[in-house]
Amino acid sequence: MRESTAQRITRYVGLVFVATVTVGLLAFAFGQAARGVAGVPGLVVYAFAAGFGLEFMGAAWTGGWRQRQARRQLQS
Repeated sequence: MRESTAQRITRYVGLVFVATVTVGLLAFAFGQAARGVAGVPGLVVYAFAAGFGLEFMGAAWTGGWRQRQARRQLQS
């Protein structure tokens, strides 16, 4: 079954949203790191949250790639 345009747009919008939030969390983490020792608690929290965003984006991106490859093999 082929993915509809609306489904594809929804998937990409979700990835862009998660990427935007993750970049913001990384910026906060770097800001906390610049504060030195006083910023360590904030650095840990923001870096931990950004790690989840990065993991989600990696899994979603490679998962979509694998699905497309599997569909191409079935069509051949």
